[in-house]
Amino acid sequence: MRTGTLSRQTGAATLMVTLIVLMVMTMITFFANRNILFETKTAANQYRSVKAIEAAQAGVEWAIAKFNEMHKITQTCGVSSLSTDRTMRDKYLDPDKDGRYSPTDPPVSGLPTCPQPAEPPYGNGAYEGARYVRDGPACTLINGVWQCSCPAAGALPTLPPCSDPKGCPSFRLRFQNVVNCALATPAVQDPGLVRITSIGCNDSQKPCVPAAGGSADGMATVTQLVKLLNGLATVPAAALTAKGNVNFGSNAITATNVDPGTNGITINAGGNITGFIDPKTVQSLPGTPPTASLVGNDASLATLSDEQMFSSFFGMSKDAFKGASSTTVVNCSGVCNAEILAAIDGGARQIWVEGNMSLNSNAVFGSATNPIMLVVNGNAEIRGTMTIYGVLYCQDGTWDNTGGGDAQIIGAAIAEGNFTATGTPNPTYDPNVLANLRGTSGQFAKLPGGWRDF
Repeated sequence: MRTGTLSRQTGAATLMVTLIVLMVMTMITFFANRNILFETKTAANQYRSVKAIEAAQAGVEWAIAKFNEMHKITQTCGVSSLSTDRTMRDKYLDPDKDGRYSPTDPPVSGLPTCPQPAEPPYGNGAYEGARYVRDGPACTLINGVWQCSCPAAGALPTLPPCSDPKGCPSFRLRFQNVVNCALATPAVQDPGLVRITSIGCNDSQKPCVPAAGGSADGMATVTQLVKLLNGLATVPAAALTAKGNVNFGSNAITATNVDPGTNGITINAGGNITGFIDPKTVQSLPGTPPTASLVGNDASLATLSDEQMFSSFFGMSKDAFKGASSTTVVNCSGVCNAEILAAIDGGARQIWVEGNMSLNSNAVFGSATNPIMLVVNGNAEIRGTMTIYGVLYCQDGTWDNTGGGDAQIIGAAIAEGNFTATGTPNPTYDPNVLANLRGTSGQFAKLPGGWRDF
């Protein structure tokens, strides 16, 4: 009897231990699975978050690249050949078409204040203090290709639907002119200082795609301050500047500079200024004799090398200027009217002409609000009746109007060598045209410390 009882008790104890061990193993398995599920969800959330922030960062890089590509864009952000379209810069940073990059539309009276107020909700344009925040393009990645929408300034972008089960990363942009509280008191706007805000989503849903039915479950915001580095680093101080000699032969030059900031200098040359100068047509500051506005034998010009002279005006080497993404290169030797006009019509503001250039068209190149920077890597010859708004820079310049016509450069003309006229040239110094050129040419670059993702 005792033996049987002990056997039954031993079996019961073994069963109890087995049940306890089984329960413990079940609990361990349960918690292990729970941790695995938690880690899986965490990894999925991390994946969506990374996709969103990478999409947002892609938006910033895309915006800077588009700002620096000086060609007109279509509604889908491609290259446009329509004269009614505008460049990315002009479309979103110059909505009132005044020639200055300042995204303020409609106009705001009064000066903004410091410190800057918090940003408004992301929407179809809004005021932030005295500044207007403008909505911009949006893009979504479909089958490995970015599909973009660049609507009219202030309009909402539209994008094609996403059919990829893994989702289509997207970004949406906004731009605002930044108040630089360090410039002055009260605060002033710096037209070349722009904050790019990029909202990235792990899928093509709201807020990246306004017309989408749902909201993205992964979203990130990245902002980047960018500054326009002026293409014209130093403004010329005369209507006509030449490192060598300036010779007008027996023809009457009409040179004008009534700008007090430059002391009314009409011609500045490193060599001699010779030829017929008509006191009636050389116009400087009131009360200034015409000859007093002519500065010749200027050693500060004559001693410069060609590269030094170029960099003194443009702040970079010729190779850097030619290779800049904001520069349009025109390969032309001889008459280049059609090529130059086509480049300007395509949105170019900063043009490099490779080879000797001749212009003989009765046309207007650029405008007062949209002047051009025409750099000729060779000699330039100007004939006929035409007007160039901006800066013409060349190695040697020839102004030949013997066949008639009245060619003008409204802004400034610069020659690395000599400047010779066989007609009646008309260089006119215009500080407003040069200011517009400085404020719209050049490249946008990131400001150190200007990036944030919070």
